[in-house]
Amino acid sequence: MATDLLGIGITGTSLTDLERRIVRETTPCAVVLFGRNVGEAGELRELVAEIKSLAPAAPPLFMIDEEGGRVDRLRHLIPGLPSAQAFAEGEEPVALSQWCGRVIGMALRWFDIEVNLAPVVDIRGNDSPKGLERRMFGSDAESVVELAGAFIRGLHATGTAACLKHFPGIGLGSGDPHYGATVMDLSLDALMGRDLVPFAKLGNEAGAIMIGHGTYPQIDDPHTPATLSRRLSHGLLDAIGFDGLAMTDDMEMHAVSDLASYETLSERALMAGSDVVLFCSHIERIPELQATMNEMLRGNTALAARVTEARGKVAAFRQHIARLRQNAEPPVATFDDVIDEAIRFIEKLDATRPHRDIYVPDLERRKGVRMPGKGRSGREEWT
Repeated sequence: MATDLLGIGITGTSLTDLERRIVRETTPCAVVLFGRNVGEAGELRELVAEIKSLAPAAPPLFMIDEEGGRVDRLRHLIPGLPSAQAFAEGEEPVALSQWCGRVIGMALRWFDIEVNLAPVVDIRGNDSPKGLERRMFGSDAESVVELAGAFIRGLHATGTAACLKHFPGIGLGSGDPHYGATVMDLSLDALMGRDLVPFAKLGNEAGAIMIGHGTYPQIDDPHTPATLSRRLSHGLLDAIGFDGLAMTDDMEMHAVSDLASYETLSERALMAGSDVVLFCSHIERIPELQATMNEMLRGNTALAARVTEARGKVAAFRQHIARLRQNAEPPVATFDDVIDEAIRFIEKLDATRPHRDIYVPDLERRKGVRMPGKGRSGREEWT
């Protein structure tokens, strides 16, 4: 079965019957949480526990985008976490980046969420592409490596895993992949000398890399995003010596979802080099996708070999998480302990930096359940 290489999203703060059946009968590799899944702290902890109880032999890994700033799924539980760009704007940037990683890691460990889909290690150009505003640590590889590395070590100290994104770099991209193509019009030498540096230096420490949907017309077909390109995925991951887990960004973003069916996208992403393929919005399509993926394996020896390799990568990543947890400080006893640590961190940060606006989008939109069949996609939830 190839269903154990999918990452899926669920619709709300509690499970539907369909979601229970999917987790119980065809357990995915991962469940990716969004703002729509975050109610009160106790509710989220119970949701994670229930899902894991449905597949006790091999429960899905839980993943969440908890960067701080505008991409902050827990902002209604821990308000005020900064964007990545804030760390370079005041005193003690490395120490505060690591402290932020620790605060986030403490929270995720309390919820039993294993993986933070952060940090962003894209490198900022003169202007940030739409969708990446203030999400990048800096405009040169050295500062991104230093600050993102500190953030990773803060996460790891709590037993929470990291995932670098968006490989092989979209900091100079032309647009927002949630809505359409983002083009990185630069040579392979330029990419290797700049955008790939943080992935090369931090990838194996993090243990996981997320492949983005950028296109690179000087390197490969101009209409093929990195998630579907073996040259840009497997080839460049191999070139930087990465031996961890590779996963796609959400395949329901319009930069890629408009190119083919879910089934074709899944096969192409796996063959390109991703080990886990994410479909985060339309849960009602998952059973058919799972069935078709399993059918594809019959008689397709190349895909079967790739699936076997990917499963080995997933198993190794689970062992990486187990080691992080074994070597970490114990999880806090209550969520109040997380809040207390967050307050200390935010007070220190705000005392050493210019005034910053706290980005809090409309509560009702964030909390609204995305019911199956309503035609929405992950682009409505990206913040």
